[in-house]
Formats: sequence, C-alpha cells, structure tokens
Amino acid sequence: MNYMHSRDFLKVNGVDTDNSLDSFGEETYIEILSIFINDIDEKLAKMNESLSSNNLKDYATYVHAIKGESGYLGFSELAKQTLNHQLSAEKGDIDFIRNNYQSLINEIARVIKVSRIYLGQEKFS
Repeated sequence: MNYMHSRDFLKVNGVDTDNSLDSFGEETYIEILSIFINDIDEKLAKMNESLSSNNLKDYATYVHAIKGESGYLGFSELAKQTLNHQLSAEKGDIDFIRNNYQSLINEIARVIKVSRIYLGQEKFS
C-alpha cells in the first residue's frame, strides 16, 4: 500500500485527523505539515541547547511552539508531552524534564517519521 497522503496511515499512527486534516482539508494540511517538518530540526537544536545550558525560560518557549504546532496537526501525544515539559520548565522542575526528555525526543522522532512517510519524503518500511 502506498501511504503517501493516506488518511488511514495517519489514523493508525495516532493522528487525530478529525481535528486536523478534516478541519483544514488535505492541501492546507500538507502545506502546514511540510513547514512543521522543515522547521523541526532547528527547533530541536534550540530546545536541546537551552536545556543543556539550563535555560528553562527558552526551553519552555521552544516546547510551547512544538506543542502548538503538533496539536494543530493532530499529534495529540506529542502535544501532551510538550505541554508537560512546558509546564515543568515554567515551574523550574528540571528533574521532570531530564527524566522525561528521551521519551519526548522519541515521540518527536516518531512524528517526524510518520509525517515524512505521509508526505512521500520517506518510504514506509
């Protein structure tokens, strides 16, 4: 099965298509998702840099940006995890962030892979 632009592929991979794809229409969704994927590496680098320097104010800003975009695109699990990181950063809870950072990175990687397959930038394997 060719998963490029397949609503079923998104649904099977945890994307809330009812509140994203259906709201925008496929063409607009693809445009927004493409921008998200093109910008994510830079956001991740800044997020990682701010965490490495214990700059929780900037860390909260970067995870907030990813939270908003991921929620908008229907990536509910990523939106939930980034919200938890944002709130923890705002409270100064570095322990929560460090203890849950790898889980967040894993979810971001999963979302990137699902997105790239959907956009036809990567083959389904």
